[in-house]
Amino acid sequence: MATDFKQFGSDLNQILKPYNYTVATTAPAGKPGKGDKSTREFRLQLINKDNNTSAKLIKDIEALIKSSVQGAMQIKFNALSPNSSKFSSCSFTFEGQKFDLVVAQGANRGEKFEGKVVTDLQKYFLRGLTDSSYKDLIEKMSIAYPEFANIEIAKVEQRKGSTKKTGVAIEKLGEVIGDIVLYDTTGKKWYISLKDVNGATVSALPGAGSLFNDKGDLQVNSEGAELLKKFGVDLNKVQAGFDERKNQKKVRPKYPVVRANTREIKDIFKRVWGMNYFYVRKTTSSWEVFWINSKKLDALSNVTVEGVRYPGKNTKTIYIDLKSPVKKYLIEVRNSKAGEYPNDIKVRVK
Repeated sequence: MATDFKQFGSDLNQILKPYNYTVATTAPAGKPGKGDKSTREFRLQLINKDNNTSAKLIKDIEALIKSSVQGAMQIKFNALSPNSSKFSSCSFTFEGQKFDLVVAQGANRGEKFEGKVVTDLQKYFLRGLTDSSYKDLIEKMSIAYPEFANIEIAKVEQRKGSTKKTGVAIEKLGEVIGDIVLYDTTGKKWYISLKDVNGATVSALPGAGSLFNDKGDLQVNSEGAELLKKFGVDLNKVQAGFDERKNQKKVRPKYPVVRANTREIKDIFKRVWGMNYFYVRKTTSSWEVFWINSKKLDALSNVTVEGVRYPGKNTKTIYIDLKSPVKKYLIEVRNSKAGEYPNDIKVRVK
């Protein structure tokens, strides 16, 4: 196989095709790893997302790399990739370069719902589908942002590309957060962030994996700890809770406890939400719809902490309850892979 990253990705496609897999089209040459930038990460995706063949690829991937990438060394299967919070991977070195092949899996319920809505909206706008549910949705979008009532939609598609918010201005975050793009006849793009009836997650926050080391010692100056301190979380109680779970009897340092910083929390939630897009969530009988402009963003982001629930014998999750004038939230700091210490932070609406 060639060592050129783009050619390497193309060669990978040849050996992955029998497994119904391909290198992600958004990064055919891979990209630098999330943690170790010297590692080249290739995200592997299903060709037919409705046929989840991930179990077979995961079973075979070490042997596949050994037989197909001549000269590959230190081949290792990772139950949880160092470049993903939820997917496994195979890492190896080849010609002095470190690689990590992340095995993404089939479309989840939310992704299938998104695909159906895109198809239905295409039928509604472009083929004259008469559906009372989508008529209700479009009416609510027009009420939420009256200018929308005066335009004609020419194209509907799923948004592709990066979901990274880093470095993106708040005014432009709708272009990253949006799941669906509507193009009007002038070429203007309208973004929709779509949630199904169970879609309570608004955003992920960084830093969970840095909170503890592999010995179970809280890292007080880590990104995760700095984030929790902004919400007034008592790190002593976090450490004590995990120590109780593990029957640890270590003498721990005493960390200062600070009050929640409402200004910093507001800044966090402004980036959680972003602006200039439609938020659309399916309800049991209709749709919840609002347009996020600066006024709405201010209301969504004017957040105060109501309480913190700490880990202990019966739970390994940290819960932070919050409220704003228009929404109540729950932040969950947890392990999403059945491990002990946190690797994931999610912001959910209640």
